[in-house]
Order: sequence, then structure tokens, then C-alpha cells
Amino acid sequence: MKDIYSKGNLVHKDAIYKDVVIIGNGPSGISLSYMLAGHWPYWSPEKAQKHPDELLRARLNYYDSQKSLVEHDLFSLADGLEGRSTNPVSLLLDSLQHPCADLGMDLPSMVEYRYHPEKEIDHLVLGRGPPGGSWHRMDPNLRTLSLAAWMSLPGLPFADWEARHPAAEIADEPIPKVTITPAEGGCARCSELTKRCAKRSGQKVALVRCSKCARNETPHPDGNNNVGGEPADQLLDGGNVVAVLDERSGKVNVKLLAPPRRNLSLKRQVSKEVETRALISRVAQYYESYVTEMGLDRYFMNETIVTTVVPLDGKCEAMLEGRFQNGRWLVAGFNLTTNKRFTIVCQNLVLANGASDLANRLGVKGEGLQMPWVKYELPHLERALEKHDEHARTQLKPVLIVGAGLSAADAVTICRSSGIPVVHVYRNRTAGLDKMLPGNVYPEYHEVHKMMKDSNRKHDLYTPLPEHTIVDLAIGGDGRRVTVQHLKTGERRELEVSYCAILIGSRPDLRFISSITGAKCTTVSDTIACPPPVVITCAEAEPEEEATLTHCLGRPPAQPLTMWMFTEQLLSSCLGRKLYWLKNMCAKCKHINLTDKPRTKQQYNALNAALSCPHHQQQQDEKLAVSLSAASGMGLGEDPAKPIDCKNNPIDVDKYTNAVLRTSHAGLYAMGPLVGDNFVRFIPGGALSITAALHKHTEND
Repeated sequence: MKDIYSKGNLVHKDAIYKDVVIIGNGPSGISLSYMLAGHWPYWSPEKAQKHPDELLRARLNYYDSQKSLVEHDLFSLADGLEGRSTNPVSLLLDSLQHPCADLGMDLPSMVEYRYHPEKEIDHLVLGRGPPGGSWHRMDPNLRTLSLAAWMSLPGLPFADWEARHPAAEIADEPIPKVTITPAEGGCARCSELTKRCAKRSGQKVALVRCSKCARNETPHPDGNNNVGGEPADQLLDGGNVVAVLDERSGKVNVKLLAPPRRNLSLKRQVSKEVETRALISRVAQYYESYVTEMGLDRYFMNETIVTTVVPLDGKCEAMLEGRFQNGRWLVAGFNLTTNKRFTIVCQNLVLANGASDLANRLGVKGEGLQMPWVKYELPHLERALEKHDEHARTQLKPVLIVGAGLSAADAVTICRSSGIPVVHVYRNRTAGLDKMLPGNVYPEYHEVHKMMKDSNRKHDLYTPLPEHTIVDLAIGGDGRRVTVQHLKTGERRELEVSYCAILIGSRPDLRFISSITGAKCTTVSDTIACPPPVVITCAEAEPEEEATLTHCLGRPPAQPLTMWMFTEQLLSSCLGRKLYWLKNMCAKCKHINLTDKPRTKQQYNALNAALSCPHHQQQQDEKLAVSLSAASGMGLGEDPAKPIDCKNNPIDVDKYTNAVLRTSHAGLYAMGPLVGDNFVRFIPGGALSITAALHKHTEND
């Protein structure tokens, strides 16, 4: 770490420079990358004459259709438009790509994209997984909430892609794995790869082929061919994967070609109305394939974690090399595959990391004990239930599900279809799912909603508890107990469960920008509400260098590896999970051994007594407040006193450039769910705003 800030250099010797860095490789990052690569939108004057919106049609007739939307005054075109987004440019582009979609009309797009290589802006997209973002983490057998046509990205409609890439039929029963000897179809290098892959995954795998054998291999007759010419070598957890050897590191990387098929997902015959919604597995494949088909691979750096974002003020120019003189932001992180760190200096930074990085928590007693039977995401619950065979699932104690949203409804449906009893806890007795979603298009949600409303009737494998909430999670003896409380009467009851799924939404993870969200606190009470950014200083740096950098940056220099990333890596090991229990120790309770997990009721009661210590509770509350503030982007929202919420408190941006307003640092933009565009169909509008703003800055320079 000494190389980053030593000898007067502000950045690492291997740092690179980009005009734009996009954090997030989901639909937001993909759409923006497509436009920054030089693909600009134009409206068709012939089709615009038939647009149902008279106001928009008159505006389009007035302006020159030979100029791209990027070059036009977006305020004049988009001002006054109304729809399901609060961002006018998103409404403008959506009105042209999906005319009157909210009225049920299925009209052709009036936008065409033309490629201008001379308009390309050098950029880089960073993402934690493959292109598509959180779509790869969802249950692949569920269907989208929006219509399939609304999943399209610029330049390649989803229907056209799906017609060219028909879905491969995967049998419900597992496909037997055939072990191929080197004499039959492999070489000595293939055998070595197979051993490495089996050791890495901890499972038996079929023969892994090297690149040479893969090129000479004929397609498999069982239909498990891989898409794009690479071999589908084995089936891990029900999904097609391909093993690739990294020549530099010597590691075998396993790439998932298709999301695994979950055995617990509800399978049923669907109507034509339901088929208008796309399978999530197909959408995830579409986004990943889109990047390749549109030639955007060179702009993407996948499997990366961004740990630090530091603004470079004008007073830092003396410490930057010549090629970094225009840099305004320093982005640092590491590659998940190779563990190699990277440092990027850029002029403009775009936050496009979506809204589903961190699951929301209730904050009740016992929630901080990291109980493995408490789940916060639907895929995690499914994986836990899949460990039981079909007979064992029917013998399980009830699964308690908290929440009244769509994820909770999916969990109820999946558990009941597998013969598992469900106890459903939710606050509002009259949830309005039927008002938002038509019953003929969303029958699975309406079935659950009907049971939620008829809470006085008996339902098969379903027990509703309306107007209830959880107050305690506990382990008593060999059982797992949850205490629920009625919101009006205060009556409490203790339930013994097999699993508890708290599905109450998610929030964005903005910890990497904590250096620009920490506000100055004037009172003691403000210290918890707006804590200063947590920075780790370099232990090997000389005092003079640290003082120089502190003066230059106005704060201690931030290192690419922050403490929260170290904690995540530590918890991934067995030793780390045991050491994690030490965090429950406070200065007043050191005599209690909290390193061992409680195995008896007496030990658990002793642990609860230790955790009830007022000093310990104060420490935990302060740590929780600091953590939530750092992760929630406090201070950047429309209401700066509240954390970022993609529905109620999005990041405050300029509506026509998407530049973040509540920061003194130039060159920071946000798009997608972070600014309130929670539907994929509105996301390209944010990409248009940012592309137009950057193009105008380039012209002025």
C-alpha cells in the first residue's frame, strides 16, 4: 500500500486514466456504455407524425430530426411530460421508444441509433459480477414484474434477441455426468484442469477441457452446448458452467453460462397474459449477451469490488502526473478473481450500482447475532430449503416470512408448493397488490394477496398474522424461536420455526463514497447522525508524507482496501466467523466468553444478559448508526437528513444532466434506481442525459 502515496505520488504506479468511470454493470451501466461508445439516438420523422401525444409530436416537428437527441436542448423537448418517472428526460426517451406504453398500446419504437466512432468517450464500467448486475442473483424461474418488451436496452429489442436465441430446454431430472478419460476426449492438461476445478468447487465434476481441446471438440448431443462457441463442460448446482484457466495466476475460474434452475421454484402452466412477462433467467442472459453483441466488452471490467472513491481537488494537481492532470476522482478496488488491486483516475464518475446491494433489516433484538437460519434474500432461503430432500421438507417446522411485498409473496408460493407450512407476518391488513397488478397477468401474487385479506379463514399450509411484527429472534435449546407482537394490542406469542425470512426490500450500497458523504457535525447528537468518513491510513508511510497528503486532500488519505472490505473477507473464513463473536464484547463484560456460540439455554441466557448491558447497547447503536450512514449515502438525497431510498428519497440530481447536486465536487453523476428510475424502460433516459452533458462539456473544452 506504500506505493500509492509514497514519494510524492498520489496514485499507484499502475494506475490508469479514463474520462468516465461507471460503477455498476447492470442495465444502467450497460445503457450508458452503449451511448458513450458513440451510439446516439435519433427520432424518425415519419414515425413521429403518428405519435399519440400531440404536444410531443408538435415539438418533434419543430426541431431538426437530422440532429441527435444528444445535440438537442433536452429541456425544450422534455419539459412538461408526465408519466411514471419524475425525470423528464427518461419520460422523453421512453415516450419515443415505448409510445403510450402505460395506456396498453403496443406501438413500434420511433428511435433509431446511429454509430459515430468519432463521438466515443473513453470510459470503463466496473461491476461485481457478469454484465446484468443483480439480475444474475435473482431466482431464474420467476418472471419479471414488467412486460418483456420493457426489458429492452437501446439498439437491441428483447424480442429480437429472444427470437435469435431460443431458450434451451433443461430437464427437471439431473443430467448424468459422464467422466471422459484423456484417451477419449482430453489430454493431460485437461486432467490437471479437472483436478483443480474439483478441488476449488469441492464437488465431483466432469472432465474440464483445455482451450485447445475445446476448439477441436464437436457439439454435445445432449443439448447442453454453451452459447457463443465455448464448451459447456459440466453442470454445477444445476447450471451450465465453463472452466477457464487463468494463465497468469494459474487459477481455474468457473464461469456460469446460465443461472441454475431452482428445484423449489413454482412450475405451472401459464396463460398467454403471464407469458407477456419474461423469465428472469432469460433477461439475465440477454443483458450479458447484449454487451458482447454490441461490442462493449472492451469497456467492461467485471468481477471487481470498488472500495474507495476519493475526490481530487484542484490543489492536488501538483502531486498528479501529466496524464492525470484532468482527473477529478480516484477510484480504487480489487479484482475478485485475481485479488489484484486497481487504481483508476477519471474526470467524471457515474453511480449506476442500483438499489439491491444490501437487504433491509428490522433492527430487532437478536438480529445482530448472525443466525444462519435467518435469511434476508429469497435465493438464500431457497438454497437452504434445497438442502432437504422432498420428504424432509414436509417434516420441517413452519417457515416464518416477514413482509408484504412481491418477494414475500414469492417466498410464500414457493414454500407452499413444496409442502412447507408458512407463517406470514405483515403490518398492513389491507395490502393493495390487487390495485397495482392485474389478476390475469399476476395470478401468483393475487393468490397470496387473497389469503392475506382473508386472515380469519383457514388456509392450507398458510397462517397469516396481519398487524404483527417481530420483536425477538432467539435460539432456545435445540429450537429456533421467534417472538411476534401485535401492533395494536401488544400481545406477544412465541413461535418455533425452521427458518425466518425477513423480506422487506433492499437498499443501495454506497459505502465506497463515504469520503464525500460525511457531513460536519456541530452537536453531540449529530455525531451519530452524520459521522465523519472512516479512513484507514497507511502504516508504512512516513509522517512527512502523511502530513503532506492530509494537507493536499483536506483529510487523511483513503486507501483502496477499507475496513468493511477487510471484515467481509475475514468473515468468509471459518476462523473469521468465530472471531466475529468477539464484537459482542464490551468494556464492562470482558469476563464473559463470547467466542463460543451458545449451545444451551443457560449459555444463551448469559449471552442475552451480556448484550443487555447498557454500555454494550450504546456501543452497538453507535456502530450501527455509523455503518448505516456510510452505506446509505446520507446527505446526497433530496432530503439530506435521510438515507438514500430509491422510492422515497433518491439522490438529488439535475433533471436534465443527472449531475449530483448535493456535493461540492464536480464530475459526479447518478442514474437508474438511485435517482428514482426503478423501471428498466426509463433507465436509457438517464444515459441520454449524462451523454448529452458530457458531450457539451467536451465541445466547450
